[in-house]
Amino acid sequence: MIVTLVIVFAVACSKSVAVNSNAPKQVYNSTGVIKAIDLNALKVTIDHQDIPGFMSAMEMTFDVADVSLLNGIAAGDKVDFVLERAGGKVALASITKTGNTAAVDGAEVFVSNCAECHGAKGEGKKKGIPLISGHALAHSEVEFIERVTNGKERKMPAFRDKLSGEEIAAVVQYVRTVIQAGLKPDPKLEHKH
Repeated sequence: MIVTLVIVFAVACSKSVAVNSNAPKQVYNSTGVIKAIDLNALKVTIDHQDIPGFMSAMEMTFDVADVSLLNGIAAGDKVDFVLERAGGKVALASITKTGNTAAVDGAEVFVSNCAECHGAKGEGKKKGIPLISGHALAHSEVEFIERVTNGKERKMPAFRDKLSGEEIAAVVQYVRTVIQAGLKPDPKLEHKH
């Protein structure tokens, strides 16, 4: 009896389940912001709102039914989209650009979060180092982003829980391209960690 059940179970498991190609399509509508587009893989990552009847709000990567859907769509675009599911296959069937996300103002982020310690023009204050002289000029953009994100014990607070990744990138770009514009590090002040 047990041997028979094992054989029946093994045979049943070895058969593939045929997907009914005539299965009705389920259609889901939502909105979101395009985070990334992979043209080679025909995939789009969307930070989307709830997709009623399908999934909660989250950032998710979806297959795209047709490459032509991506014409005129770019990262940062706000979109309305339609997902179609037939059997186990889910793909974006429609994407419509509805606007752009507001660009983050690095100057505004600096004034609100950094100027208190680093000065309005990056000149430095008692609490924070100058950004326009000394070893601050020797740091790379990546190092600036890491420092703003994670801080430095007893020297600078971490902003990872206060600012988004976009805000951190915008404020670092503002420091590098506006506050530090045209400034060169002094080779005598080579900075090593």
